Amino acid sequence: MINLTSRYVPLTQTLISGGFGSVQPVRDTFLGRDVLFKFLHSGNDDAQLRNEIQMLAKVRSKHIVEIYDVIKGDDGKVQGIIIEHLKGRSFDDFHLEALANPTEYLRVVYQIAQALSVLHGSGIVHRDLKLDNIKGSSSGIVKLFDFGISVDGDNYHTVLNRGTLVYAAPELFVPGACITKEMDVYALGVCAWALATAKLPKVLRETPPQQTADAPSINSAMGGGLAQEVVDVIDACLAVDPRRRPSAQQVCDVIHKHLVRDEHRGTFVYGSKVYLLHKGNRNVTMKISGVGELSVAYTGVSFEITGVAGDVYVNNRDAVPGMELHEACVLTFGKPERKSQRSWVTFSSSHPEVIL
Repeated sequence: MINLTSRYVPLTQTLISGGFGSVQPVRDTFLGRDVLFKFLHSGNDDAQLRNEIQMLAKVRSKHIVEIYDVIKGDDGKVQGIIIEHLKGRSFDDFHLEALANPTEYLRVVYQIAQALSVLHGSGIVHRDLKLDNIKGSSSGIVKLFDFGISVDGDNYHTVLNRGTLVYAAPELFVPGACITKEMDVYALGVCAWALATAKLPKVLRETPPQQTADAPSINSAMGGGLAQEVVDVIDACLAVDPRRRPSAQQVCDVIHKHLVRDEHRGTFVYGSKVYLLHKGNRNVTMKISGVGELSVAYTGVSFEITGVAGDVYVNNRDAVPGMELHEACVLTFGKPERKSQRSWVTFSSSHPEVIL
């Protein structure tokens, strides 16, 4: 048994055991908080623990568990780590409430995607994303943990699949497969299914998965309660061809729009005139006499052009119905040859945050 310094006092003698080590709740008497002591089983190589330390030290995110301390033995070898104690909910039974609360379902998927996006932005592939490695904090923030088999970069070739098979992408079953971020995105798609139903579709439980058919749409599990754009991006996570999968950030971006539905504000400024678009005023038409006219609607998730007359441009591109106005752009009324006779309207959109 490892002897901790007097700073850390065990809260219980009960250990939570895993394949490579155990976890024990302890009290950090110096900082006055409960934390977890994660240590290896006797005789196990400390490589996995050292790897977890390196990965956690590279990233900072409210959606990734924090590492506080490293415990070494007299021989200098790493014996354990002190990490954040997540006291919130687990998500193995979330499927019981997902159908009745699609918004909360999206908040969970969004936060998992946020964690992946931060990891991938730092060049890290988690390799073992699954619901068992996701837990809520006491404030309700969803966090990802267990980075023991994570790898730094996309050039690692596996000789042994050490992840959880049902979350493994089809290409991982090829001998010598190169570990990629797209494999994490596939696991994100499986997580989305596991959050929605207690029993994954048969094609996802095949080894390798999806041999007989493509995965069904998440819409079938969520009873049509999700916007089609959200359905499409979650379904794409499970594409057999990894090139067709979105990035974790793209998943975040799509879900973000729908979690902040009807909370945006769009502002057009033309000289001293100001035109506002929001949920209480969804349509606006701007007309420059003898030059052009532009109508824009707020859909709840975006600002889209609905009508154009005359010569109108968005950032020097022809304005056309269906075009989406992004967070900041310039609308120009009049052809270039009008020179000083042209008129300009600036547009800006708010960027509301997701409330977690």
